[in-house]
Amino acid sequence: MMTDPLMWSPIHLGRWFGVQVRLHIFLVLFLVFELLNASMTEGSPVVPTACWLALLLLTLALHELGHAAMATWLRSDPDDVRLWPLGNMIGPSSHGSRSADNISVALAGPAVNAAVVMITSLGLGLAFGAQFVWNPLGNGQGSGAPQMPNGSPAPALSVPWFIGWFGYLNWVLLLANLIPALPFDGGRVLRSFLASSSVSPAKDVLYAPMTAHVCATLLGLAGLVRLLGGKSDGITFISLALLIELMVRTEARILEDGGFFEDGIFGYDFSEGYTSLESSAAKVRPYRESALKRWRRRRSELRRKRRLAREAAEERRMDEILEKLHREGRSALTDEEHRFLVRVSTKYRNRPKARD
Repeated sequence: MMTDPLMWSPIHLGRWFGVQVRLHIFLVLFLVFELLNASMTEGSPVVPTACWLALLLLTLALHELGHAAMATWLRSDPDDVRLWPLGNMIGPSSHGSRSADNISVALAGPAVNAAVVMITSLGLGLAFGAQFVWNPLGNGQGSGAPQMPNGSPAPALSVPWFIGWFGYLNWVLLLANLIPALPFDGGRVLRSFLASSSVSPAKDVLYAPMTAHVCATLLGLAGLVRLLGGKSDGITFISLALLIELMVRTEARILEDGGFFEDGIFGYDFSEGYTSLESSAAKVRPYRESALKRWRRRRSELRRKRRLAREAAEERRMDEILEKLHREGRSALTDEEHRFLVRVSTKYRNRPKARD
């Protein structure tokens, strides 16, 4: 989706076990920045940096494998993967998932990271007497290298160094994905929990963005405190806060276009404001519409048209597959057709119904 910078994924790695995998632009920039920064650092630790970056890619692969394995076990369609430094870049969707199974799928990735952390921390202590780095900000030197019995960090590229770094990266990924806001797994869990609740189908629209705002505020404040204390990692906290805020604003625009619900919240269309409740009232355009409002309105109309065209194409494709299924039987469907059938059927089945 090149129209949304948050979803830019320029490098396509193909399909792995039926899941489309791409490298998000954030991950590409992160890898390039870390290697360039290492090359300009005293001592030029390019090789150790390249090694822990390779361990990061392995950590991300295991994390996403956990999601995919749980989705397969629950017989649900796995999400396409856009790898960024903290997992899969999940953006706001035009259709919220109403399946409680999505909670299990979202938690499977952090569960894999937790298992790796337990194994590596125990292994370091039993085999080498080394201390695992539990501080997500590093061992005081911005590194995930474990502390050896003599009090110094493990030598670069040694066995304890590789094990410690691997466990540390899994620990950071686990903690980050507990944040209850998109694009983290915690945000997916929160939305799935609210969406599956029988109390109100619109709670995810109200509470999830509010929670995301709170998380962004706390991260931003933590970043400012770290920067005032002379710690450069404060920029990371502020960047995450800005990313969460961008997600919330993107979600608000989708909601404004009526993308979350078929007929808007509670069956009404709010894309033109609350006047849609007044069926007999004339819809009057403001006397003076600013250039910014006019641009945003036109952009919303274009997004709505693209969404409708995509849904129409899916319906045509669905009709073709159902006709083939009726004519030739289930065994005649290809893997791609079967995945499409499951994905679209689940989406339409889980779409909330409009209230009277």
